[in-house]
Amino acid sequence: MISVIIPVYNSSQTLKECLDGVFNNNFKNFEVIVVSDNSSDNSVDISKNYNCKIIELEKNRGPAFARNTGANSA
Repeated sequence: MISVIIPVYNSSQTLKECLDGVFNNNFKNFEVIVVSDNSSDNSVDISKNYNCKIIELEKNRGPAFARNTGANSA
């Protein structure tokens, strides 16, 4: 199994397209971890429509921290 880690910060305009692309592929042995870097838009709500693990950070720490948080969770 592989882990697809998607760090997001106010990414509601592109997140659905990203998640559709991940879930509409031929490879099925994967998990998706969405890490919200304290987004203030509806990125988390969009993620809830997919079979993925969602981690919400309490403070904006940047994409590297969000990626590392996802990797630690994988």
